[in-house]
Amino acid sequence: MPENENTKEKKSVLRYLYKTTADIFKGKSISNEFLIKHWVTIFVFIFLVLVYISNRYSCQQKMTEIGMLNKQLTDIRNEAQTWSSELMGRSRQSQVQELVNTKGLQLKTSNRPPFYLMRKTTENDSQ
Repeated sequence: MPENENTKEKKSVLRYLYKTTADIFKGKSISNEFLIKHWVTIFVFIFLVLVYISNRYSCQQKMTEIGMLNKQLTDIRNEAQTWSSELMGRSRQSQVQELVNTKGLQLKTSNRPPFYLMRKTTENDSQ
């Protein structure tokens, strides 16, 4: 008896699948009854699809912007490194001395080391 019920269930499932696939191919699933019955589900599905598409588009736009900004960042870093190395080269003592000589200035390198001026603190300064 249980085998007979099992086969009846299988047959009913197969009939249901056959009927639904036949309805889909015949176009009955797009009938007014179906639309009236499931209009909320259809609109929610369409809304979610539109949200997904717009989200993906905005993400792609942001990814391209991030790529462009990263490229600009590397270019600016390289330019800053170039300027820094030029400044270090121009501020060397030998380069400064050569520039002074070419300009005809009467400046000479000091032989005395630099010294610091110390300020004496008084009671009035500490307040």
